[in-house]
Amino acid sequence: MTDIIKENDVIRINTDPYKNEPSVLQEKIRIFDLVPEAHPALKKVLPDFDFKKPPVDPNFFASSLVETCKLHNGLGLSANQCGFEYRVFVMGSADNYVAFFNPKILKSSEQQSKMEEGCLSYKGLFLNVERPAEIEVEYQDFNGILRQAKFTGMTARCFQHELDHMNGITYHSHVGTVSIQLAQKRRSKYLKLLSKTLKETNNGNNRSGNYRNIR
Repeated sequence: MTDIIKENDVIRINTDPYKNEPSVLQEKIRIFDLVPEAHPALKKVLPDFDFKKPPVDPNFFASSLVETCKLHNGLGLSANQCGFEYRVFVMGSADNYVAFFNPKILKSSEQQSKMEEGCLSYKGLFLNVERPAEIEVEYQDFNGILRQAKFTGMTARCFQHELDHMNGITYHSHVGTVSIQLAQKRRSKYLKLLSKTLKETNNGNNRSGNYRNIR
């Protein structure tokens, strides 16, 4: 996601300065829960965000999406992944995140790129998805200002993945049934291994914790 930093026509959201301040922004920033993968919000086409009559404060809401995305180590997060039917997603990495309200793709390259994708809504499920390598996009920032940008590489891929969420589309629709079945089997093994590792780690922490307490 480092190519996001190179874009000069986007407004970044960095909530870190507010973490140690008893400000209004800090009070309103929330960590959202992710909805389960069978939640109907993930299949809905989201309506445009109305800046004339905003359902929520766009700045505060986008900041909350950013903090939620950071918590889950994600590259992108759409509002409906948290159960909100607002047409907005955020994407980025480290302290550089961008909010995209009412996003659109204006032009896509003929050149395609295939890469493995994951999704915060489908933990442990990785699919090889083919998408246009370059895109030209239009969106509104959290102030409602209309902007355009060109994205390539991982940034272009992430934008397309999150825009799919806005349209009630998940990355499953870009791959065949056999590929999904194989990925589901790998996912099942991964989740079992993860569960086993977590149990062993917790048991180890309990033992070491008792030792530290005695010491």
